[in-house]
Amino acid sequence: MALTLRPYQREAVTATVDHFRRHSTPALIVLPTGAGKSLVIAELARLARGRVLVLAHVKELVAQNEQKYRALVLEATIFAAGLKLRDSAGKVVFGSVQSVARNLSAFTTPFSLLIIDECHHLGDDDDSQYQQVLRHLRDVTPGLRILGLTATPYRLGKGWIYHFHYHGMVRCDESCFFRDCIFELPLHYMVKHRYLVPPERLNMPVRHYDFSRLLPNALGDYPEKALNGELQRQRRITPLIVAQIRDYGAARRGVMIFAATVEHAGEILGLLPSDQAALVSTATPAVERDRLIATFRAQRLHYLVNVAVLTHRFRRAPC
Repeated sequence: MALTLRPYQREAVTATVDHFRRHSTPALIVLPTGAGKSLVIAELARLARGRVLVLAHVKELVAQNEQKYRALVLEATIFAAGLKLRDSAGKVVFGSVQSVARNLSAFTTPFSLLIIDECHHLGDDDDSQYQQVLRHLRDVTPGLRILGLTATPYRLGKGWIYHFHYHGMVRCDESCFFRDCIFELPLHYMVKHRYLVPPERLNMPVRHYDFSRLLPNALGDYPEKALNGELQRQRRITPLIVAQIRDYGAARRGVMIFAATVEHAGEILGLLPSDQAALVSTATPAVERDRLIATFRAQRLHYLVNVAVLTHRFRRAPC
């Protein structure tokens, strides 16, 4: 069974096949959020002649990518402790980088293609789990082809994550892991062709915090302690912001709220109806997190507050 790909997805697949026929250098595809990276991954895995390993940094992406591939009525295996599955024997293996890095001895049979989903998480540190996996797989398969997919090829504090763009631009020096960006789709294309709905700006005075006094660290992030301190100083604003959210979100099927820190999320949750709201963070046990997300998807919760959990390809019915 073949996938029915959108035209731009087919272009991304064709660009990948063409690149790896001529080159062995790591390549990058840039697709905006909502463009269907999982479908591109599934089609590339289907076309590959050799074995394929698809890595992601969270279990939700591992499961989502595997489900898209399985929709082709094709068999794959999963190697992710968070999903309680550790099978590295398949022709196509979907794995979490954490589980693979801790079990490199289970990956001694060559792969022809490594696909890294949300590849902007690939760090430069030689001791990082991604780098450990890369060194091991390249030792096993010296000619390993490596493809990364991301919606954010520019990282604050780091810059561009690839060297050359196929339109001729030079983005960074030769130290970039990904040599070539072989395909990129702009977000406005998705909106123009009605694959995504246009973002709607509310014509209203929006209550907001002032973070102008904060300074980012080397990675472009704000330290949690500094964020909490600033939010505490401006704590009178939070009830006003939540009141606006409740007012404009009352007629929606569901409202997702992204908080800056766990402490901030707890403050927001306390201002929402207790029987209509829940909070998920990296500290939420996996079983409880899955239950709360499922409840929100089923529209039995109106508000879902989260901290750094629902930021990667979270799927839900229209809100």
